[in-house]
Amino acid sequence: MDLINLAIAFFKVGLLSIGGGYTLIPIIKNEVVVRNNWLLEEEFLQILGVTQGIPGAISVKLATYTGYKVAGILGVIVAVLSSMIVPVVLMLLLYSVLLRMNKIPYSDSFIKGVQFATVGLLISFAYKALSGSNFDLKGMVLAFIAFLVMTLTKFDVAPVIIGAGIIGIFLFR
Repeated sequence: MDLINLAIAFFKVGLLSIGGGYTLIPIIKNEVVVRNNWLLEEEFLQILGVTQGIPGAISVKLATYTGYKVAGILGVIVAVLSSMIVPVVLMLLLYSVLLRMNKIPYSDSFIKGVQFATVGLLISFAYKALSGSNFDLKGMVLAFIAFLVMTLTKFDVAPVIIGAGIIGIFLFR
């Protein structure tokens, strides 16, 4: 039953993966924390933070962790493949449409709407992550510094996450 639930949950993630990787975070959290109780909220946020320093898609990394926790290697295979089915099939089916996207009326307006919705989803996730975790003043300062570094520089995400982790070793003893 766990494998079926994993397949259904991550199929939904793949089905709803419009807008890019970070828009998936609230969807995945709903499936793995709220609906199926596979991860605690704090565990989800920890894994999300740690996996930011690992290359690859957010959905694949979280599917891998969750799948392994729930059902071992077979759970990993089921969760990852289930999350990828819909996007892969749609890309194969819609390839020719994407090549001609600039000829479709209102396509630019549609994409602009999706971009703003993505920003709203990210702000919503940030708000929920902050209100649902035990951030203290040191954590807020570290989060603000990471925000400034990512906003004002051309640093890649991975060194910022790894650097914050190293700082965290000393800051949160």
